[in-house]
Amino acid sequence: MLIGTEIHHIIETGSTMDDCRVLAKQGAPEGTVVSANFQGRGRGRFKRTWVSPPGENIQISVLVRPRLSHLCYLNMAATLAISETALMITSHINDIKWPNDVQINGKKLSGILIESEISGSIVDFAIIGIGLNVNLDPGEHLEISGTSTSLKEVAGTTISRSYTLHFLLERLDFYYRQILEGKSLTSQWQSKINTIGKEITLSFPEAGKEQIKGTANSINEDGSLVVKKSDGSIFNAVAGEVTLQE
Repeated sequence: MLIGTEIHHIIETGSTMDDCRVLAKQGAPEGTVVSANFQGRGRGRFKRTWVSPPGENIQISVLVRPRLSHLCYLNMAATLAISETALMITSHINDIKWPNDVQINGKKLSGILIESEISGSIVDFAIIGIGLNVNLDPGEHLEISGTSTSLKEVAGTTISRSYTLHFLLERLDFYYRQILEGKSLTSQWQSKINTIGKEITLSFPEAGKEQIKGTANSINEDGSLVVKKSDGSIFNAVAGEVTLQE
């Protein structure tokens, strides 16, 4: 396996993303993984805090050194790996809300954050951050009780985090190797997107842009979302937060 060449297990840290970045700049090999039992400053998209009590979930950051043309597929690799892991553990069908929320019964199971450092046309490194709810009880956390779920909640039993992590890294390794071999993940990834064909509102929490409303038509090769607005014009979304229109 390439992913998991080195695994650094940490009892407690601020952020596995920050720790992984330090290792990357020190020349750590591609595939290095930083895993924490607890991270006090775990973050998700739009700088949101990731709720994860000590010892309950998986929070990892994975160092990769892809080509620039590979970057668009990293999110796809991560979501597909999580999706397959969740299916194997729970036997429940899941899907993906664009761009990277793996969901079961409409509730969020995981979070993904990808950060990269680029010099010109060369990717120095990229870090794939994954938070996966394993034994979390969402009902104990008011801020996510109605929107999140966990493998334990779906399966109805306590789940082995070590076994789940091993399978997750194995599937991430599989998809990352496909990327390195020049294969596209777009078609397979798009087949699991539950946003296509829905009337949506697209918002941009960080950028302060106006919301866009329309129909989620399709996915471009790079994973961006094609939105057909009410006036018939097309908007290609490379980022943003999707909510379904009532």
